[in-house]
Amino acid sequence: MIRNYFKIALRNMWKSRTFSLVNLTGLATGMTACLLILQYVNFELSFDRFHKDGSRIYRIANDRFQQGKLVQHGTITYPAVGAAMASDFNEVEGVTTLGNVGTFNLQKDRRIFQEKAIYADAEFFSIFTFPLLAGDPRTALREPRSIVISESNAKKIFGASPDAYASLIGKTLKVDTDNEPYRVTAVMKDFPAASHLEFGALMSYETLAKTWGEWVRNSWENSDMWHYVKLRPGVDAAALERKLPAFSQRHFKGDKVSGSVEAFSLQPLLRAHLFSNYEYEIGKVNNGKAVWTMLIIAAFILVIAWINYINLSTARSLERAREVGVRKVAGATSAQLTWQFMAESIALNLFAAVLAIVLTMLFQPTLNQLIGKPLSLSLLAGEGFGGYYLPAILLAVFAAGILLSGFYPAFALSRFKAIQVLKGTFKRTSQGIWVRQSLVVFQYTASIILIVGTFIVFRQLKFMREEKLGFVMDQVLVVRGPELTSWDSTAIDRINAFKTELERIPAVQQASASGNIFGNRLGRIFNIKRSGSNQEKGVTFSMMAVDPDFFETYQINRLAGRNFLPTDSNVDGAKVKNAILNLTAVRLLGFRSAEEAINQKYVVNGREWEIVGVVSDFHQQSLKHAIEPIVFAPFYSMGGFFSMKMSAPEADATIRQVKARYDSFFPGNNFNYFFMDQKFNEQYRDDRVFSQVSTFFSMLAVLIASLGIFGLSSYTIAQRTREIGVRKVLGATVASIVTMLSQDFIKLVLIAIVIGSPIAWYATRLWLDDFAYKIAIEWWMFAVAGTVAILLAFATVSSQAIRAALTNPAKTLKSE
Repeated sequence: MIRNYFKIALRNMWKSRTFSLVNLTGLATGMTACLLILQYVNFELSFDRFHKDGSRIYRIANDRFQQGKLVQHGTITYPAVGAAMASDFNEVEGVTTLGNVGTFNLQKDRRIFQEKAIYADAEFFSIFTFPLLAGDPRTALREPRSIVISESNAKKIFGASPDAYASLIGKTLKVDTDNEPYRVTAVMKDFPAASHLEFGALMSYETLAKTWGEWVRNSWENSDMWHYVKLRPGVDAAALERKLPAFSQRHFKGDKVSGSVEAFSLQPLLRAHLFSNYEYEIGKVNNGKAVWTMLIIAAFILVIAWINYINLSTARSLERAREVGVRKVAGATSAQLTWQFMAESIALNLFAAVLAIVLTMLFQPTLNQLIGKPLSLSLLAGEGFGGYYLPAILLAVFAAGILLSGFYPAFALSRFKAIQVLKGTFKRTSQGIWVRQSLVVFQYTASIILIVGTFIVFRQLKFMREEKLGFVMDQVLVVRGPELTSWDSTAIDRINAFKTELERIPAVQQASASGNIFGNRLGRIFNIKRSGSNQEKGVTFSMMAVDPDFFETYQINRLAGRNFLPTDSNVDGAKVKNAILNLTAVRLLGFRSAEEAINQKYVVNGREWEIVGVVSDFHQQSLKHAIEPIVFAPFYSMGGFFSMKMSAPEADATIRQVKARYDSFFPGNNFNYFFMDQKFNEQYRDDRVFSQVSTFFSMLAVLIASLGIFGLSSYTIAQRTREIGVRKVLGATVASIVTMLSQDFIKLVLIAIVIGSPIAWYATRLWLDDFAYKIAIEWWMFAVAGTVAILLAFATVSSQAIRAALTNPAKTLKSE
């Protein structure tokens, strides 16, 4: 019997090829979009779940308050905090401490390999599950100047094959300017793509203790390290977190030790990737709101596709009515007819699912290239979030959707009364119309939400691109400083001589040196006080080292005082005493104007500084961050950056000339460069990708939704064929008939606008909360989205209404 059902279903699908193709296209498109989005969501949710004890690992976060204001919300904290927590709380099973993250130059046989690396203590491999391919995880990071390299670096640096990794143990590398070599103690498997932490090399934390001093173990004042703790099985992390205020009071005595009130918290490692709004982040992060939004879009698309099937199937009810009547007269029961139509639904959905898998594989490389992530169908087959439960869940969801979407059309068609069909009175029934109208309202409600969301995301990104930042970064070439050149008494003179040579290049208008660049998180200076004031509590500034040409290169406006002079700098940093502040910093110190601050002094760590200039505020980081108080000091650094303002568009020729001078002044260093605007805008990369992907899939959802109203309008217009004929005979115009047929559907869209607008407002407001500077959500944005939806609905309905209105009424009435 079942075989017969599917046999007849295939015959009916082939007989109505156009209808089947439209339905198949809608379902396959919806399923393809859903599969692509689900891969992305699953990949993002799978971060750090490969760790054996991932659910018990937390990182220590540290908020710092001064005068009741939050001055730092970061993942870095004091070196002594991790060991103190392990000692104070029996709930802590283990702790590992990390420090000095960055891009390091690994040198072997005069070859330089740049790699992101970090210093980690001996407990690193007991906390995290990063397998070693050679070496002992218990001792790999125990001794000073030990280094663990990744499998990729073992191949790249030493040319080793997998069976030769063990032979690398004991070999040496040089790291940056350290004269003593580092000994390879282990080769680790490359960090997984879904790892929050991602390093190509790990150096022993004992090296920092040997080179920087014992403060890296026991300091309660220098906030420069990262700590991860593993809790014992069964420990309630929330209960432990409630003990941390007492821990802070015990070790910091309010603000007596650090000058700040320290508040600690525990962030689950499994949330670090998607829900991290912390400063000084060392891992890969993404916006959890964006990921869940994509999941909602996937659900909308799939549900809309199934709703289309319902509407398009019921739109054919007039064509199938005679078939149902004849079958019932021949003895078919309602149950048999229901199963027959269900078989058609299942067959069509299965065809669509197979086509969706093929299309997913075809579009996979394009999506992967766009978002820069290694997505594949294997993520939905047990390798990602949810493990092997996920395929079962997905199959259950798809099966439920197929059955539910097929049940209503099957039930409705099987309930036709044979006597009404054969007498020709069936077409005048309106039974079930409210169900179809409700489905269309849902589709367009989802469409309104997606259109508004897409529009506001686009507007926010446009605002960030066009907003004035307070500095000019167009045509600015930035070259990384010579990290392998040691600092000595001639360093400042060499840097200035190099800048002079750069400015002799015709296309270079101005050159400057700085310790950092725009877009990077700056270091902070705490407990700053005005000299001679009664200030009990200090304030916090960010700090940036710049040379006298920096402000002119980036066209930052000076409000008062003077620029730095060459004499302000000194090879001995302890002799530097002059500083320039931005306007926010001046106001934070209590000065009423920029002019009032000139020649005034402030004190930090017992050292007095004189304010010689004040510059206007600018956005050091993206518009997600508020403008912060910054102090500029005339320090130089070999590991900083050279910025060059260029006048000519011939970048390649200029870069070659810059490289030639760089190689001459700093031989043995890698020449690394980028353009400032490109580097700065990388901060918006995830938002830009989210905008592109969500826009594409949102528009796809809207177009699929249009098929739904197409189905309902087909059904309704077919039922009103005789009415249209009568109206035409009585003199109705085509325009009046089109208006009459369209207005009912426009009402449905208007209802959807009323329902969807507040939902869209709330959702977009949540997304915009991540930005310190953002657009206002205004009424006209919803008006635009509503207008687009109404125009789409009108275009969909009117195309069929016009065709019906143009039909010869004699032909219509004759058939009656």
